[in-house]
Amino acid sequence: MRHIATSKVAELERLNYQAMMAIAQVTPGVDLYLRDDVIITSNAAFPYPDATHACLLQADSTTVDTLITEIIAYFQARALPPTIFVSPACAPANLPERLQQRGFVAQPETETWLAFENLLDAAVPALDPKITVEAVTPATLPAFVQAMLAAFAMPDEWAPFMTQLTAPSVSLPGVFYFVAWLAGQPVGTASLICYQNTGILGGVGVIPAYRGSKAAANLYFQAGRTAQAQGVDTLLLQTTAGRLLERLLRIGGFKPMFTRTAYTLTDEQLG
Repeated sequence: MRHIATSKVAELERLNYQAMMAIAQVTPGVDLYLRDDVIITSNAAFPYPDATHACLLQADSTTVDTLITEIIAYFQARALPPTIFVSPACAPANLPERLQQRGFVAQPETETWLAFENLLDAAVPALDPKITVEAVTPATLPAFVQAMLAAFAMPDEWAPFMTQLTAPSVSLPGVFYFVAWLAGQPVGTASLICYQNTGILGGVGVIPAYRGSKAAANLYFQAGRTAQAQGVDTLLLQTTAGRLLERLLRIGGFKPMFTRTAYTLTDEQLG
């Protein structure tokens, strides 16, 4: 992991959530608060750390305990598990120890943030012609949801709910959802949010039976082309550290920027 200034880490983290604000404002059950001392995001339907957490805490030894108490109260009031992500940009420096003293437990898997820089100068590889990648429209949203549920091992009965959650943001400026097709079947998904000169890439998944078909590569390449057309010069994404995906992304030109760790307070620890 290369060393980057904590100010750059904070900039990238904040950009990520600023980009998400447009989607949060139109998605039922999603709240996103951007403050100078903390960022809080929550999804009433998905109480999982990637969608429901606080991050980028900016406090000192005299204010950090009050801020942690406020974060716990926020999630408790919504019957959601309190999770706080700690990155190199958080303050104070002993925040992990402070959280552990309050009963938070560090999760075993860390999150790596990677960036593809100077995208506008890059030559995006050609797509495999056997796999078509299309931007999702209201008409193809059901196919996108179908592929997403299968790719991420979610129950089929979630389809109406996921369609309802995604539909409001399909036509937002700078927001793109992609579905990959092979032999007439939707086999993979991805999303891209363009904000200023940064693109947030996420939701890349391929149905297990079609992994190895180059669907994932085509999704990345199409997202890159779309980002270039939007004037994006840096692509940013997050993945679990140490997974095969991270190694493949590094080979593809993405550079690791920093890692962050989730600290969660369980019901038992809350008492």
